[in-house]
Amino acid sequence: MANPNIMIGKVKYPMTLTKKALEKIGKIWRKNARISLRMQDKVNTGALYNSMEVNVGANQYAMYVNITPQVHYWEFVDKGVQGASRNIFARQSESPFKFGSGKGPRGLRGAIDKWVVQKNLQGSRDAQGRFVPRKSMSFLISKAIYNRGLKPTFFISDTLKRLKPKAMKWLSIAVGEDVANAIRESLSLNKNLDVK
Repeated sequence: MANPNIMIGKVKYPMTLTKKALEKIGKIWRKNARISLRMQDKVNTGALYNSMEVNVGANQYAMYVNITPQVHYWEFVDKGVQGASRNIFARQSESPFKFGSGKGPRGLRGAIDKWVVQKNLQGSRDAQGRFVPRKSMSFLISKAIYNRGLKPTFFISDTLKRLKPKAMKWLSIAVGEDVANAIRESLSLNKNLDVK
């Protein structure tokens, strides 16, 4: 992103310190989101963990920072998914997503089968000591997830909430310094004008 600017009169002044503060906030936010994923044991292949990009930008209304994971399922991990079952054991959450709603990508069983292989869960036994084949295990796990849902991790939303007080302090200092620098520069330019 190019430096955001502030206009004084018709002259643009760069907000370089504000941009640096936003970049710092984004890097810390991503680091904390990754720590949250690790602590909740949600790093398997590393696709979500490694795909988080920090975006700093500006538009006509505001400057902003956000994290955009480059995998389609990141919101399901962050906000969770309500189960299709309505029984008392189903995990209820405030998630906008729900299994069995007919929306979203299909393929839970295939993804679970890959997860079972990656976690090396082959060769498990049931309560009677019988060997459970991987395909059966994948079916049982995906059925349980479908009915009960997925617990939210809030790896992005909660880490931002915790970072916000410090981020606001850093931003207020950076914006204040950028504005002060712009005013100083504007005044120095006006001193050189020949006013009659």
